[in-house]
Amino acid sequence: MKMHRYIIVPIIALTFLACKQRDKAADNEKTDSVNNTQQTTDTANTDLPGDNSVPLAQLIVPGVSLGQTALNESSENVIKRLGQPDGGDAAMGKSVSVWYADHNKKGYATHMFFSRDMGNDDTARVKDIRISSPAFKINTKLYTGVLLKNAEAVYKLRKVGAFTVNNSERNIFDDAASGIAFDADRSGTITGIMVHEKGKTALPAYMAFFDTVKQAQ
Repeated sequence: MKMHRYIIVPIIALTFLACKQRDKAADNEKTDSVNNTQQTTDTANTDLPGDNSVPLAQLIVPGVSLGQTALNESSENVIKRLGQPDGGDAAMGKSVSVWYADHNKKGYATHMFFSRDMGNDDTARVKDIRISSPAFKINTKLYTGVLLKNAEAVYKLRKVGAFTVNNSERNIFDDAASGIAFDADRSGTITGIMVHEKGKTALPAYMAFFDTVKQAQ
């Protein structure tokens, strides 16, 4: 009888240990599953500013960034990534740079306005970015080439100015609070999108980019 008692005790102990190991493994699987789900969700949400996903390199985030360039990024970093600009101008701590697709002035343009905080930060930093290429998108329904009414359905746009380029009249519409502006031709088609700092108007940058800009009355 004593022998049977000694055999039963180890068996019970082993059974209890095996159960604990199975429970621990199950808990680990649940944890891994939750972590994997969270990682997937985080990844999916990084490029969803609108109703559909857009590749991060082509994503427009109002008041934050346009493609791979972020507001307040240094000009040095921008030039390292994009190369020397095809044109521009500079005066009194402020500068404008423009890049053309394939270095062709008839191609899509990327305009950037840089500014230095003189006496505090001598680094020229991006303050405004405008693109004309439809490759950059806020979402899959909002980019250059589509009607302005698509943007009006999302943003509180106000006409702030107008200009002429290549004999084409353009109107400028801005949602200053959101940090996004659009220029559109007479047909109401978006011809350019600008990202700027939230709470500030896009008009000064447009004036720096195009010498025919006039403020709306």
